[in-house]
Amino acid sequence: MLERIREGSQGMTAKIILGLVILTFALAGVGGYLSSPREAIVAVVNGEEISQATYEQALQNERSRMQQQFGEMYDVLAADPTYMANFRSEVLERVIDDTLQKQFARKLGLRVGDDQVRDTVVNLPQFQVDGVFNNDRFLALLRQAGYQPADFRELVREDLSTSQLMQGLVGSEFGLAGEINQLLALQQQTRDIRYFTVPASRFAEQVELTDDKLNSYYQQNLQRFMTPEQVAVEYVELSAAQLATDIEVTSQQIADYYQANQSRFGSTEQRSVAHIMLESEQDDPALQQQAEAILAELQAGADFAALAKQHSADTFSAENGGELGELVAGQMDPVFEAAAFALTEVGQLSQVVKSEFGYHIIKLSSYTPASIKTLDEVSAEIAATLKAEQATALFFDLQQRLAQLAFEQPDNLEEAAEAIGASVQSTALFSRETAPEVLAAPAILTRLFNPGFIAEGLNSDVLELARGHVVVARIKEHQPARTQPLEEVRDVVQAAVQQQEVSKLTLQYVQGLLVDAASLQQLAEQAAADITVSAETPRFGGSLATEIRAKAFAMPKPAADSSSLDSVQLASGDVAVIAVDKVVDAQISSVPDAGQLEAIARQQAEQNYQALLATLRAEATISRQLRNTVVNEDF
Repeated sequence: MLERIREGSQGMTAKIILGLVILTFALAGVGGYLSSPREAIVAVVNGEEISQATYEQALQNERSRMQQQFGEMYDVLAADPTYMANFRSEVLERVIDDTLQKQFARKLGLRVGDDQVRDTVVNLPQFQVDGVFNNDRFLALLRQAGYQPADFRELVREDLSTSQLMQGLVGSEFGLAGEINQLLALQQQTRDIRYFTVPASRFAEQVELTDDKLNSYYQQNLQRFMTPEQVAVEYVELSAAQLATDIEVTSQQIADYYQANQSRFGSTEQRSVAHIMLESEQDDPALQQQAEAILAELQAGADFAALAKQHSADTFSAENGGELGELVAGQMDPVFEAAAFALTEVGQLSQVVKSEFGYHIIKLSSYTPASIKTLDEVSAEIAATLKAEQATALFFDLQQRLAQLAFEQPDNLEEAAEAIGASVQSTALFSRETAPEVLAAPAILTRLFNPGFIAEGLNSDVLELARGHVVVARIKEHQPARTQPLEEVRDVVQAAVQQQEVSKLTLQYVQGLLVDAASLQQLAEQAAADITVSAETPRFGGSLATEIRAKAFAMPKPAADSSSLDSVQLASGDVAVIAVDKVVDAQISSVPDAGQLEAIARQQAEQNYQALLATLRAEATISRQLRNTVVNEDF
């Protein structure tokens, strides 16, 4: 057969076919070079393209910031596709805002010179070694980030230009005392309010629930009826703390430990001393005689602190009555220490002592002798220590055994559990939000809800919950996120539609009342409702319902001898009809301090910044081309 193939390949037909194949591959290769794909574009802002690379860099920076801020909790957030889709969209909007600001800075003609760019780069701490700019580090970090030096300098130039714009916008804002007083007057304003409530339950019997209404509500609120992804898990838990409870220690073990570690259960003696020093490096009989005379005065009852202040050459301690503080062996002259440690009673005086610095008289100021706790006092502590040590050693042995058997028998946990003297525990279906406490750590949930791990259906490796506490788990059942059918949630939908309809009827009824409104009293009589009075109601605090308070303070100030009337629907579906009878402005006479002026300036600067962004967006032509795909999501 091989010979026939060889002979056939020498024919004209075979050579023509081979030539066409070679030509096809050659043209395909050339075409690949000629038609290299353009870099992906995620948005176009006023004709300026935002590349995929720029967007990915911003995404990575924001992801790093979030990881630092939220720690392990970020892994849980990142595993939610809906959250990550919103996260990526928000990052894109921030990149668009940055682009708009840079365009506006260029339009204003803001420029940054080469010297300023160079100084900025040189002073960036990322490029410094021991506080000095290092060109090798600069180039290495740029290569790592994918920048050329010239491109990076232009990036810095643009950022500095944008900073000029922001500094001009924010730094030029200031607050006036009148503005603060006006704000304080509004905040401390009170209003006389009356209101009555029309309960939604009054219209419950008028509601007719049809299949069309239920289906319409269901279709418009499908997100409400999404069930989260759920898993049921089998796991084996190993805990050093639990092992310790089953360990018994003997009284002999406790006694042996006590004898070997007595230093742990005792305290060394503590003493502090004071001294009077007559300075002399050489022997000086006259100075020694003076010291003896001072000692005689002290023995006769003279005040040590007073004589130390009068005679001691150690001026620092003399100001403090001669006190040197706690005496630690090895810190003082050996002769001085020997005399000081020979004192055993508080207030006891030494004889005159000659050190290399001069003549001393030493007093023991305080003294706590060394002590050691008895075996009975520390028996429970030693028992706990011995149990913990033995449990830790046993834990690591069993952990290795657990890991080995869970790997060797990957489709069940029974043998691994039996080997370590544990049992296989099982959970019902749970979501990330309803996980049992033992499995609720972010790192564990990330593993359990990993699609690959779920698909395998095999044992996990050993997962650490805490030091000395691990589990091995496997997925027993998996239920993907799904939309519940209408029949499953019909009761919930009916209740929601019922509430929606009675709320609508209640609001329509009140709006009809207000058409020919004369006074709150007449409206209350028509509605057969009681009026509640809330005089001198503050803008903040108090017991008035939040919706009623907010509406009352948003209503216009009433004319003289009249009331402002309006209504607001409450969260319950009830509708409150409100009358504002009087507005009392607070009288502010205080002079704002610098902090208040700075705070209102910051507030106004933020408002101006947001207003600028809104204007730039309104006047811009923006095209977004970000696909709903995960880009380099290395979690």
